[in-house]
Amino acid sequence: VQAAKLDHLVNLVGELVIAQTRLSRLADEKDDPILTDIAEVMQRLSDDLRDNTLDIRMMPIGTSFGRFKRVVWDLSSKMGKEVELIAEGAATELDKTVIERLTDPLVHLLRNSIDHGIEFPDEREKAGKPRQGKIVFAAEHSGGNVVITIADDGRGIDLEAVRSRALEKGLLSPEAAPTAQELLNMIFEPGFSTAEQVSDLSGRGVGMDVVMQNITALRGKVRVISGKGRGASVRITLPLTLAIIDGLRVRIGREYFIIPLSVVSECLELTGGKNGSRE
Repeated sequence: VQAAKLDHLVNLVGELVIAQTRLSRLADEKDDPILTDIAEVMQRLSDDLRDNTLDIRMMPIGTSFGRFKRVVWDLSSKMGKEVELIAEGAATELDKTVIERLTDPLVHLLRNSIDHGIEFPDEREKAGKPRQGKIVFAAEHSGGNVVITIADDGRGIDLEAVRSRALEKGLLSPEAAPTAQELLNMIFEPGFSTAEQVSDLSGRGVGMDVVMQNITALRGKVRVISGKGRGASVRITLPLTLAIIDGLRVRIGREYFIIPLSVVSECLELTGGKNGSRE
């Protein structure tokens, strides 16, 4: 089913949920048993319709694995490297729109692992590693999110090289003492690259900043874990769906705010005042 048709269906369901909420509030205000009964039926039906509509949008991320394997095969053959891609969590489901918008960033991260991370077979052998490099692509559910990890057993990220390039580009002052994680986050700066030579794959200073922008646009987060000679791991945390998010409405003064239920840990009803009124 075309994504545009699914988006339109979800928008209609969203409007229906809003109308149902208004009906429930009206039933509470009127205190009419008949109206309350109708509102409860409408709420049950709209909740079922919403859940089923969202379920239609969910697809296993494994549908993209074929493309990823092809990218690894083509690029490793072109560069003369031996690389094995291990895919885990193919049945993990994500919103169809998320998968479509996530494909290009994931392909770029895989290309980075092969180009920058995995060493040539002879180099790996000298370092006491198997001649064949390994890239693990894993997806799993974690609460209301999906966590995608791309990890390789290559040369890792040289933090000193990152620091030197950051000084050259004016991203760091000479007296600055950034943490290892802050240095790793530098690779997401626009135009940042530690490649010594420019090729059709490396050194152009484009890519990782675009990856960050795309993931952020999906309300996701990216974290890099690496050390020189110890490989690199990119961890992406994404919401299950971008369609409809349950929220808790709160009022502060005269302003109303919606807080996503995924970040609400507890609700407390407070009463106070001499007359027992709520404040």
